[in-house]
Amino acid sequence: MTDIERKTGMTDAECEYWDTYYTQNSFEPGENLIKQGIKPGFAHDFLPLSELDRDVREYLSEQAAIFHKSKTKIINDLIREKLAAVQQG
Repeated sequence: MTDIERKTGMTDAECEYWDTYYTQNSFEPGENLIKQGIKPGFAHDFLPLSELDRDVREYLSEQAAIFHKSKTKIINDLIREKLAAVQQG
């Protein structure tokens, strides 16, 4: 048994196959953020909000730009407004 086989549980041939496969084929382990217009280094602004509708994400982006706040802060403010309304009513 070679060192690679001990470490990976795969034979040298299997390791070579997967190395070649992922070298020659593009692999996307999830949503392609670049295709969605998310630039490298800005994914932290997008990932927690990926479940939201497109219109909601756009609204959050606009509000964040207008008020110079993070999207998370905008969400907190909106929810706090809703909670205050529920507690008063």
